[in-house]
Amino acid sequence: MSKLYLLPISVFLMFNFTFIGTYIAAVLQGHVVPTVPYISDAATYSPESCVFGQLISIGCVLLGITIYVRLRQIQEISLRHPDVQVAIGRINGSAFWVGMGSCLGVSIVGNFQETNVRPVHYVGAFLAFGLGTVYYWMQAYISYYVQPYVGSMVKAHVRLAIAAICTVFFIIVAVTGIISHILFNGTDPRKWYPSDGGWEYHVASSISEWIVATAFCFYILTFTDEFRLMQLDHPPLIFIEVEGSTNYEPVINEPQRSFSLNDLHLLQLDGVSNTPKTGPRRHAEQVCDSYNCIINIRSSFGSQLLTESGLLGELLPSQSLADSGLDLCCPSSELELFEAVRHKLDPRKLASLSLSLMLVAILEALHTLTVYFSDNLKHSYLKTCGVLSTITSQKG
Repeated sequence: MSKLYLLPISVFLMFNFTFIGTYIAAVLQGHVVPTVPYISDAATYSPESCVFGQLISIGCVLLGITIYVRLRQIQEISLRHPDVQVAIGRINGSAFWVGMGSCLGVSIVGNFQETNVRPVHYVGAFLAFGLGTVYYWMQAYISYYVQPYVGSMVKAHVRLAIAAICTVFFIIVAVTGIISHILFNGTDPRKWYPSDGGWEYHVASSISEWIVATAFCFYILTFTDEFRLMQLDHPPLIFIEVEGSTNYEPVINEPQRSFSLNDLHLLQLDGVSNTPKTGPRRHAEQVCDSYNCIINIRSSFGSQLLTESGLLGELLPSQSLADSGLDLCCPSSELELFEAVRHKLDPRKLASLSLSLMLVAILEALHTLTVYFSDNLKHSYLKTCGVLSTITSQKG
């Protein structure tokens, strides 16, 4: 997968577009007042809440992929440079799980509105902003040790500054938000007016929330240049052989009995055709029919029909025929011929051979009828012409 640098850009654009677009839609719908509401307040009522939840979910997927790519990037650098591995230790793996926890929190905030499930919404907000801030501190620490190989010292300083800003304003959001809700005496927190009490704390809390969210987006955007220097292949898929996983009974067809010529004659004498056509008897009847068809056609048209059609040549090579001593011109070799064919073919192939030979016989019969009618028509035409000539001469 190339063009990994588009991941941070996509996350930045997706979240900012979602926040600003939802705010504008909520103000136009009259669901919130324009004086800087909380981001989640602007996404409380439909239809903006539906759009907000969908776009936030997409953004969380992109953010999770970005965090995973960052994990793989640091892992590869650690393998190439042992000093980086010694410096960061297990911080890279821990940062990955902290970042995924932050993604989960953002998803919870977007899909559990404050007016519907308030405790779950607050838990999601704590995971999103709290774990997100911890993740940014961990990435800032890592950036200082990988900057000789990827990134720069300036970028490490920028990430450290953004992490500090997120920490300060996250504390402001929590403290002023609690105070504002204690002092609030209005009816609808989504439409918070100065006369409702605690308005100043509410504005400070909501502005701090917007700053933290924007800082989060800019922090992810700082990965863009570093992601330009690599590409990611698809993760390998490895099958795990579990002991005893192949100990199963394979599903096989019912074995079919092999019949000799004596068995075929006995079955014909017993009246196989009058018995139910199931199991071995049905198979025997098919073989008997194939045998009778071959013998009848063989007796009618002789061995020339078989050799000219090429059917016997496909079944038995010329060398095999010479070695077997079969006399194709002698009627006594019919049983030997069928025995050889039966060993070469299964019942399905015997049926196919029978149909093919029957088709040849039908074509031969049609040819004979055509010649017969042609001769008769020719004779009748000549006879008619002779009669007409005689009548004409008599009249003359």
